[in-house]
Amino acid sequence: MRILSDSHSHSKFSHDGREKADKLIQKAQELGLSYYAITEHLDRDYKYCKSERFIPQLRLKAYYRALQKLREKYSDSATYVAFGVEAGFAPEAVEWYQKTLPLYDFDVVINSIHTMDGGDAYFGKIFEGKTQDEVYNRYLDLLIESVNVPYDYDIIAHIGYVTRYVNFENYTLCQDKYMDKIDTLLKEIIARDKTIEINTHIRHAEMKYLPEKGILQRYYELGGRNVTFSSDAHLSESIGERYDMVSTLAKGIGFTHWTVYKKRVAHKIEIE
Repeated sequence: MRILSDSHSHSKFSHDGREKADKLIQKAQELGLSYYAITEHLDRDYKYCKSERFIPQLRLKAYYRALQKLREKYSDSATYVAFGVEAGFAPEAVEWYQKTLPLYDFDVVINSIHTMDGGDAYFGKIFEGKTQDEVYNRYLDLLIESVNVPYDYDIIAHIGYVTRYVNFENYTLCQDKYMDKIDTLLKEIIARDKTIEINTHIRHAEMKYLPEKGILQRYYELGGRNVTFSSDAHLSESIGERYDMVSTLAKGIGFTHWTVYKKRVAHKIEIE
């Protein structure tokens, strides 16, 4: 199966990126993608964390100057190269995003949650001494809040992010006791005509993608049709990772198209 699109990746402009944007773009071209997006971490949420506030922030103006040159360089490419940011949500960061994001003509803006109450779930410390219900209910409340922000965005990233790092025996978010909040979240996403990404940047013994299949099925049942494939690649070799698996999954649920963004306008690519 040919890889058609990839809506989420990071170059060295991001604090955890490994390779230059040119190398990533050239790999996407080699793979024959019709659409490829570089979406650098804009982690304003880290400003309100304890340890993470020391992690370097994206040099937004420098990134924007570079992407203008890259846009020109690859303007004739068969692969549409999109540029954007992944805006890390925190309630305290909303006003800054509202003022800053409109200053740049990105192709796509991803809305994501990495941090909860002063720490990134990646490091696990925020879960210490907390029950699963405390963690998951707080996370879902933040997700719902993030969907309703006043600044404009296109894609909601890796729903279920915290499940990658918890050590609860039953890690799944798809439990009856959380379904009311999950339904509220999905209905808000549908009402705002936003897109859910299926993210394959997962390092977990049992999970291969997020959101979980049950959440994707429920989204479809409620009328949601906007999904996109995202490798969340930080290395060129990871672009398109598990695309075949996710395409088969999406089609099996009933989705027929990927939704991608060019100049903040949604476009549909048929899932072959």
